[in-house]
Amino acid sequence: MDEHEHGHDSGMGHSHNLDPALFESSAATNEPIGLIMTLHICFMVLAFGILYPLGMVLGLARNKWHVPVQILASAVFVVGYFLAHAHNGRNYEPHIAHRWFAHIVIWAVIGQFGLGVYLKLHLEKGILGKVRPLLTKIHKYLGASIPVIGYVQIVLGVIASLGFCYGDHQGQCLAHFIMGSSFVAYGIVMLLMLRVGGPLLIRNGKSQEWYDSWVILAWGIVNTFTEHRWGHDWNHGDYQHTSMGVIWWAAGILGVVLSRNGKRSVIPSILIILTAAAFQGHAQHVANSGTIHSYFGYMLAAGGLSRIIEICFVWKQDEPTKVDPWQYLPPLTLVLAGFLFMGSTEEQLGYLSLLDIDVMSYINILLSFGFVVFVFAYSLIHLWEYLTNYPNSPNTNRGGYTEVVSDRETVLDASSAFLDDDDDEEEDDFGNHDSHHESVELKNTNRLNSVPRNAIM
Repeated sequence: MDEHEHGHDSGMGHSHNLDPALFESSAATNEPIGLIMTLHICFMVLAFGILYPLGMVLGLARNKWHVPVQILASAVFVVGYFLAHAHNGRNYEPHIAHRWFAHIVIWAVIGQFGLGVYLKLHLEKGILGKVRPLLTKIHKYLGASIPVIGYVQIVLGVIASLGFCYGDHQGQCLAHFIMGSSFVAYGIVMLLMLRVGGPLLIRNGKSQEWYDSWVILAWGIVNTFTEHRWGHDWNHGDYQHTSMGVIWWAAGILGVVLSRNGKRSVIPSILIILTAAAFQGHAQHVANSGTIHSYFGYMLAAGGLSRIIEICFVWKQDEPTKVDPWQYLPPLTLVLAGFLFMGSTEEQLGYLSLLDIDVMSYINILLSFGFVVFVFAYSLIHLWEYLTNYPNSPNTNRGGYTEVVSDRETVLDASSAFLDDDDDEEEDDFGNHDSHHESVELKNTNRLNSVPRNAIM
C-alpha cells in the first residue's frame, strides 16, 4: 500500500475519496482536528460571526468603514477557505452538509463582493445605469442574508467537526438545531423590533404578535405534515412532533384573528409556554437528557410568561418612555432557550458522559454562548442607532438635546434601514450622502416628545 492509499485508510489529510467503511457510525474520523483545521474554524467564525455582520450594519448606516470591513471579511474568508483544503488530521465524510452548503456561501460572497464593486464604480451609463436601482436592492438584501448564511455554515461546521447528525441520529439532530436556531432567531427579531421596529409597525398598522402568529401558523402546518414518514408505522416521536404541529397552526389561527388591526395578543406567548411544557414531558432515552430538557422548558416558559407580563402590565401605548428593562427578558430568554435546545441532542449528551462532564457545567457553557450572541446582536443594533442618530440613540440625547418632532409622520419616517428601503440616497467614496436633510430645531429636553419606540412593542 502506498502512502496515498494509507492516508485514505487512516483518514489523514483532506480528501473526497475516503473509504466509506471509515464512516459507519460517525461522519468524522478519530484523528485530532489539527492546527490547520483549528485555524480554519477561527478564520470562518471571525469572518461570518463578527466581520460580515459588522460590515452589514456599517453598510445600512452608510458609514465610510463599510467597504474596508467587507474587504477584510472577504480576505479572512478566502484564507479560511484554503486552510480547509490544506488540513491534516481528522477527515470527514465526503457528502456532509457543511461541504455542499459551502458552494452557496461562496457564491453569495462572490455575488455580494461583485455587486459592491459595481456600485462603488458608479457605472451609470446605458444599461448599467438602468439596472442600478435593482442591483442596489439585491446588494442590500444579499448583504443582510450573508450573516444568516454564515451562521448556518458555522453550525454545520460544528456538527461536521464532531461527526454528529449522521445515520440514525440525523432526524433528531436536525430537529434540535432547526428548532433551537428558530428560537434564537425569534429572540433576535424581537430585540430588533423592540429597538428600531416600532415606526414600521405603526406605519403598517400591525402588531408584533400579528406577524408572530402568521409564522406560528405556517410552521405548524409544515410540522404537521413533515414530522412523520408517511407510509411507515407511527411511533411516540411522530405523535409528539405531529401533535405539536397541530397545536401550533391552531393557535396561530387564533393569534392572527385576535391581533388584527394592530392589537396586542398573548396567544404567541401562551403557545410558547405550552410548547415548553410539552418538551419537558417528552420521553428521553439518554442520561442527563431529562435535566437539560427541563432546564430548556423552564427557560422557554420564562420567555412566554415574561412576554405576557410585558404586554399586559409593562407596555404603555401612550407613554413616551424609553424601553423598560423588563422588555429585554422575553428576547433574552428565547435566545438562551434556543442554545439549550441546540445543545441537547442524544449524541452531544452521550459525548458528555464519555468526557465525564456534568450536565450543569455544560448548561452553563451553553447559556454563556447565548449571552454572548445576545450582547453582540444588541451591540450591532446600538451601533446602527448611534451612527444614524436614530431616536433615543446616544447621539440624540447628548447634553440633554434631541430633535423636536413636529408631527407623527416624522416619527414614522425614522424607521430603520434594517426594515425599510431607502435606496434613494447615494454615498460617495467617503460615506457622504447626496440627500438633502431639512433643518431641525433643537430643544433642551430629556425625553422624545413623540410616539414612543415601544408604542407597538
